[in-house]
Amino acid sequence: MREFFLEQVDSTNRSLISLPEIIQRIDKLDQFRIKRALNNSNDAFQRVFTFVPLLLHYNHPSLPSYTEDAPCGIYQFEPNELQSAYLAGIPLNSIEQFDFDGLYAMGSLGSITQTTLSDLDFWLCYSKPFSEEQRYYLEKKLHKIELWAKEQGVDLNFYLMNPEEFRSHKYDSEVTAEHCGSAQHYFLLDEFYRSAIRLGGKRVLWLHLSDECEDYQTTVANAVSNNLIRLDEWLDFGDFSELPLGEYFGASLWQLYKGIDYPYKSAIKILLLESYSETYPETFLISKKFKALLHSNKAVNYHFDPYVAMLEQVTDYLTKRQEFTRLECLRYCFYIKSSEGQFDSWKKQELNALARTWGWSEAEFHLLEMKSHWKVKQAMRHQQMLVEQFLQSYRHLINFARKFQIDPSIMPQDTDLLMRKLYSVFEVLPGKITLINEKIASNLSENEVTFVEVAEHSSAKAGWYMINHAPLSAYDSTKRYVQYHKSLTKLVAWAYFNGIVTANTQLHLASQTISLAKLRQFIADLRLSFPAKPPIVKESDLYHPNEIRNLIVAVNLTKDPTREMSNRPELSQLSLFNLGSSEEGIIGSISIIYRNMWNEIITQHIEGHDSILKALKLISNKIYRNSAPPQSVNVFCYSTQLRNELQKFVMSLVNRCITVQTGGIYSKQADTFNLAGKKWQLVFGKQVELKELITETEQSITVESPKAFTVPKEIYSFASEGFLQFFFEDLPTGEFNVYVLDKKNKVEIYPECLGEKEDKIKQISRLYAEDESSQNSHYLESFNYPQFYQLLQQREGLIIVPFQSKQHRDYLEKRKSSDI
Repeated sequence: MREFFLEQVDSTNRSLISLPEIIQRIDKLDQFRIKRALNNSNDAFQRVFTFVPLLLHYNHPSLPSYTEDAPCGIYQFEPNELQSAYLAGIPLNSIEQFDFDGLYAMGSLGSITQTTLSDLDFWLCYSKPFSEEQRYYLEKKLHKIELWAKEQGVDLNFYLMNPEEFRSHKYDSEVTAEHCGSAQHYFLLDEFYRSAIRLGGKRVLWLHLSDECEDYQTTVANAVSNNLIRLDEWLDFGDFSELPLGEYFGASLWQLYKGIDYPYKSAIKILLLESYSETYPETFLISKKFKALLHSNKAVNYHFDPYVAMLEQVTDYLTKRQEFTRLECLRYCFYIKSSEGQFDSWKKQELNALARTWGWSEAEFHLLEMKSHWKVKQAMRHQQMLVEQFLQSYRHLINFARKFQIDPSIMPQDTDLLMRKLYSVFEVLPGKITLINEKIASNLSENEVTFVEVAEHSSAKAGWYMINHAPLSAYDSTKRYVQYHKSLTKLVAWAYFNGIVTANTQLHLASQTISLAKLRQFIADLRLSFPAKPPIVKESDLYHPNEIRNLIVAVNLTKDPTREMSNRPELSQLSLFNLGSSEEGIIGSISIIYRNMWNEIITQHIEGHDSILKALKLISNKIYRNSAPPQSVNVFCYSTQLRNELQKFVMSLVNRCITVQTGGIYSKQADTFNLAGKKWQLVFGKQVELKELITETEQSITVESPKAFTVPKEIYSFASEGFLQFFFEDLPTGEFNVYVLDKKNKVEIYPECLGEKEDKIKQISRLYAEDESSQNSHYLESFNYPQFYQLLQQREGLIIVPFQSKQHRDYLEKRKSSDI
């Protein structure tokens, strides 16, 4: 059983360890981690891991990564025996100039949590700046390597890191699926220092110099002056002398975001951040523990596992707080993260030994080992546990921000992107389908499913129930149901989009209002209209409002007035909205299902004689003015009679409604704006009082002041329900207008504001945190941090960009240079 040495190091139990000894210790640890990583992986992983350094060091046409004019050469890299054998026969020239300082693997590699499903994350570091052309060819080459690895079943990610730019907090990239942008800095460095494995190039300076007796910069200066080191031979990302409060916010937000795709790993990391914040400002980072061990006079035959260190740190934190439910969730996450993919024998032994110290029963072992066979009930329970874990971490984040009046160092545009993604995945709204994370259970399909309708005035709650087997009796007990919804539409959509009902599922039905044939047809129409697997949401999609991407409208699915018609009437003699002298319409129900650009699935079910009018109003409200029309629109009719006629009629109404909203047809419909409140007067001063109606021909607002203000129409293309949005518009006087859209897209205007916009954003963030924390209510159940945008006047017209985005910063630089 290996030793993890995670106890606090006694500073009195120290002897001076020479630099050569530290170098030897770290080199041995790197080799141990590499050996452990390769032993716990398949042939393809071993091949990719071994040859990536070669593909970066050399640039030869015989290599799969060859890209003409791409930078190459890792500082003083020497191929090992296996790598040299691979290169045999390739006429390579020696590398005289090194474009890269070093290549480092980081993350779970070599730890107990590394699995056959783990990605490979590399920091490719450089000091000399690349030209635009060099950068282009380098990124092209890296993409080739990623594709080469992908073909062999290995996912790898490269992060181009410049130590000088990192120390000065310059970011080449904004938030993407794999890049944290400005969201975290020092905590990213903490992870790098505790887990980095040098595969070639310069050694990491911070790990090699003990700075217990003096600050790091002084230690470096003394080492240079005493000729112990030459700085150009070392990689230096700096230390943790400044650990700003704001980074707790950005790093926590980033881990919540990563929790969408990597729930188990992120649950561990965000709890680590919680434990760090608990001891602020005396935070003792795990990387510092690791460094203290390296420089202690303890025996050197140890393996420091960064993930076990995280586990023990968070275990201590939750135990002290007596949060044992969250502690159990942490242990589940750690066990699952470590046991994904194929099990290595040493890992199985150590995990089982670890779990026995937790007091786990055989039933708990069996439950987690059968995870690949989980069905919907177990997956739902597990997802709820994870979501609650994330929400509690989010509550802690907001309370921490309030306690210390945090000025988030994360840039506003990164906040916007992260929050929109979190909101789209975790927010629970009426009509929205909750999707079960595929990382929890990848196959939820059932062989047989029963839908049971319970009528009003029954002993059970009225609505629709789904049971994941054939009915055991004519009226199966609703106590054994898997899911309940008031409407059949939402229940069927939930079952389909979560992969429970597939083309091979045998359907059963207990209902007085709908036939099995109609239910089957509805599910078939749903399957043909929506792929069960959604398209990937691009980062650019999240900068746009959640526009409808795909839409279906189901007519008379659950309530069909034409079923009562004795004879088929002539359409020319019949009003489509009523039956002869009867007041009852021939459209009894409308069901709407749509997927928006953020991959949210929304359903609405409307019944009654005015259902078509309500449905058209709903669609009109969800199609943003001047936005692109949906990619697909389908109308299905399930009427007993007049099926084709009703389908064509409703289709024409829906198309006209969409065309009017997207700008194809002039409409005299007036837009309504209400005053959302006076809360933001504390930040911006007096607001413009809005009348309720805008003129029919233009979107101008009548105001209770000598001036008339116009809300730029471009703002409506960014309007997103559920968010508080702020739009800044610069004026020639140096002042600026602020347009505020509340969570229901109602508008406030604050004209001719003075001061710095960054200060206003800080005030808003603090007010939001205070408000959310003091409420201690549903606000803390929602990932909807305020969003900030800048209006820019360009040659092609007015555009809107996230505040402090690269586009915004470039615009400011250009304007600044033109003023000089």
